[in-house]
Amino acid sequence: MSPFTLFPPVDGGFCCDQTTIYDPSRDLLIWLLQYIEQGGTNTLRVAVKQGRTLGNDTWNIWDFTPAGLDPAWNNEWFDYNHVSLSENYMYAGTNVFSAGANQFTRSVILRISLDELATAATLSFDIFETEDNFSLRCVQGARGAMYFASHNTNSQIRVFRWAENASDVDEFDIDVTPWSAGNYSALTTGGDWMSRTDPRIMAGWLGRGVLGFMWTANRQTNRPLPFVRTVRIDEATMSLIDEPDIWNSQIAFAYPSTAVNRVGDVGLSVFAGGGNLHPSHVVGSYDDIDLTWRLALARRGTDTPGLGKWGDYTNCAEVADDGFTWLAAGYTLQGGNTQTDIEPTMTWFAQQRYDAPRRHPPVIV
Repeated sequence: MSPFTLFPPVDGGFCCDQTTIYDPSRDLLIWLLQYIEQGGTNTLRVAVKQGRTLGNDTWNIWDFTPAGLDPAWNNEWFDYNHVSLSENYMYAGTNVFSAGANQFTRSVILRISLDELATAATLSFDIFETEDNFSLRCVQGARGAMYFASHNTNSQIRVFRWAENASDVDEFDIDVTPWSAGNYSALTTGGDWMSRTDPRIMAGWLGRGVLGFMWTANRQTNRPLPFVRTVRIDEATMSLIDEPDIWNSQIAFAYPSTAVNRVGDVGLSVFAGGGNLHPSHVVGSYDDIDLTWRLALARRGTDTPGLGKWGDYTNCAEVADDGFTWLAAGYTLQGGNTQTDIEPTMTWFAQQRYDAPRRHPPVIV
């Protein structure tokens, strides 16, 4: 199924950013697509079908534009979207920019009823917007309330809580250990692969009463390469628990994505590279006994991109059939350093928890 041709055209055609998610409680496959800016605006399309596999290929689609959500957002356009679920709602997050100047104007979260999506009804929806916090990131694993977060400064994040039965959104400012951003760089024997990396929060989860958020931080004292900053927060008290970062003195880590399985374990998809290791796809899980990440190399790259750019999407999702394992989407370069050498990969993996001691890397099945 090609996002360029499957659905009716709109704007200048399908652009780039797209995310999918599956709701097992209603057997819904949800696909969020971003279309090319044209005439100072663009479209976010929500496409939904019953059944996650081939067989039923009847899609219902709903289109959203900035001015359609709020007439004051005329001459603005969406960029960099993601989608998350709670028990009864889908949440679509996106940034909004002004046309022409391409200046950030606001971050937006749309809350849409899953029951209405399932029945192909006329959608009612709620909107949360902020002009103060860039690139909000929703958690995976939410139930009765959705949590999302963004940076206030390089030493504080703001966490938002949107209860399913509430219209208002609560805010909590959490102090974290200071970190650095700036111009990212990580050299391999083939060159730099992190010239377009930025520090926006890219992963979030909620499991066993713990909120987690992750982003790519730049080098700092005693950490010579970019690494993945991690904060864990107690949901009940909204206070910082700890900061189990993912870092290595010879290998950079970037672009994390996480998912929570049925019992609250956290799975991870992330990229790594440095020195003799070309950008490679890594999977892992959080060991909440030893309070550390267990990582395994899913696919080793053979080359570093000639343009120096990587990212900025990877994905990790719970496998709904068993509720314990995860599926991670990634990619590497194989046999060359151009876009035509990209090899997408899907990695099915599990935490060694239910049949073996946990002090082992994840099992790739």
